[in-house]
Amino acid sequence: MIELPSLNNEADRLDALYVLEILDSPPEEEFDNIVKLASIISGAPVAALTFVDEDRIWYKAKLGLECDETARNNAAAEKYPFLVAIPVVVNKHLVIGHLSIAGPAAATLTQEQNKGLALLAQQVVSLLQMRMPVINNSIKEFYESILNNIPTDIVVFDADHKYLFANPGAIKNDDYRKYIIGKDDFEYGAYRNRDPKIAEARRAQFLEVKNSGKAIGWEESQTDPNGNVITFLRRMFPMHDEYGNFVMVIGFGIDISERKALEEKQTLIMEQLAMQNTQLIDFCNVVSHNLRGPLINMSMLAEFIQESEDMDEQKLLVSKLEPVIESLKGTFNELVESIQIRQDSNVKSDDLNLATCLQEALDGLFEEIKKAGAKISVDFEDAPAVRYPHKYLASIFYNLISNAIKYQSPDRKLSLSLASKNKEGNIVLTVKDNGLGIDLVKHKDNIFKIGKVFHRHPDAKGLGLFMTKTQVEAMGGRIWVESLPDEGSTFSVEFVNQNINR
Repeated sequence: MIELPSLNNEADRLDALYVLEILDSPPEEEFDNIVKLASIISGAPVAALTFVDEDRIWYKAKLGLECDETARNNAAAEKYPFLVAIPVVVNKHLVIGHLSIAGPAAATLTQEQNKGLALLAQQVVSLLQMRMPVINNSIKEFYESILNNIPTDIVVFDADHKYLFANPGAIKNDDYRKYIIGKDDFEYGAYRNRDPKIAEARRAQFLEVKNSGKAIGWEESQTDPNGNVITFLRRMFPMHDEYGNFVMVIGFGIDISERKALEEKQTLIMEQLAMQNTQLIDFCNVVSHNLRGPLINMSMLAEFIQESEDMDEQKLLVSKLEPVIESLKGTFNELVESIQIRQDSNVKSDDLNLATCLQEALDGLFEEIKKAGAKISVDFEDAPAVRYPHKYLASIFYNLISNAIKYQSPDRKLSLSLASKNKEGNIVLTVKDNGLGIDLVKHKDNIFKIGKVFHRHPDAKGLGLFMTKTQVEAMGGRIWVESLPDEGSTFSVEFVNQNINR
C-alpha cells in the first residue's frame, strides 16, 4: 500500500522492528480498533497499519483490503487518488511502519482529522511499547488516552445503549462525564432537565445502527450560550467481535460550522450572480425599448439644429431637446438604481413611523393629488411602525401612490385607502385604489417585471412596480396584488421580522 522512502539508518530501523516482535504476529483487537478509528475519523473506506520489513510491507491490521503483505517496492498506492500515510516512529527517528488511510476519490482532511490520525499513530507506538516489560499501562488507559485527546466529540455505547465512555469534546464538565457512564440518554436527560425528545431521537439512531449493522450520519445544529448557531457532522458506527456479534457503538461529531457558513456564502453568491445575469438581460431589453425613442428624437433634433440658420428656430429646437434629455436621464437613473438595490447588502434599517413616511410621499405628490382630487384614508392603528430602510419605504409609498394617480379611472374621483396589520410577527401594508385595475388573467406573469406596462400613459416606463418589488425582496419580504379591470387594485407588501420593541 505504501513505499518506504530510502533511509540511511536502515539497519537500526530493522533492529528496532525485530526487537518488538510484531512481524507475522496474529491479529490483535487493539490494533484492529486503531485502524477502524482511523477510518472513522477520516471517513476513508481503506485503512491499514503496516510494518516495513527488509524486503516486504506486512499488514498488521487492515480495513477494506485483502492482502496480508506486498513487496517492498510495490506501487499499489498509485491506484488510490487519496492516500495519507502517518509514520510510526520509534526511538525518535526510526520509521518502522505507517498508519495509512486511502480511498478511490480525492479528498482533503481537516486539521482536526490530521491531528486525530497523528494521535492514533503515536498510540500505536505506545501499544508496541506495552510489549516491553517496562511498560505495563492497561488497555483501558491506553484507549482513554487516545479518545480524550482526539479533537472531536467521541462517545461509546454498549449493546444496551448505556454509555461506556465520553470524551471531553462530547461532555466538557467532569462531573457530568463521570455521571453518564453506565446510564442511557433518558437517565442523563432527566439529570440535566432536558427535553425527553432528545433522548428518543438518540435511542432511535442507536437502534438503527444496531439493527442494520450499518453506520449512519446526519447534521445537527445547536445554539451556543452566545447565540451562535454551531453545526456538527455526526456519525454512529457499529462494532462487532471476531464472531460477528454486535458489542458496541462508537459515535463522534465534528464541528462543521465554518464549512456550512462557506457553503451558504457560496450559495448566496451563485444566487446573486444568477439575479445579476437576469437583471442584465432585463436592463438590455429596457435600454433598447425605453431609451431608443429618446435617443432617436435627440439625434433628429440635433440634426435640425445643425441645419437651421435661424436663431429663433434653433432656440425653439433646443427648448424641445431639453425635456427629452431630462426624460432620458431620469429613465437611466431609475434603471441603475433598480439594479443597485439588491447589491446594497449594508443598507441600514430604522424604526419608522408609517404615517410620517407616508406624509413625505404625499408632500412630494401634492400637486398631482390636488389635480386628481383624490380622497385618501389611512388606518395604521394596528401596526403604526416598521423596522425598514427609510429610502426603501419612502420609495414604496411614492411608487404605489403615484401609480394609483397615473392610472386613475376617468369615470370617477380617485379614492385611496392605506392600512397596516400585524401578521404573526410580520406587518402587512395595503394600498387600495379604485382606478383602472389590471387584468390578472392576462398579465399575471408580468405584473412586477421590468419594462411592463398595462395601460397607455405618456409617462409609463414599467419601472415603478419592478423597483418596488426589488426593494421589498431585497429585505426578505414579498409583494402581491389583487385586481379587477375597471374596479381598482389592492397592493399588499409584507415586511418580515418585525418582532421589535418600539
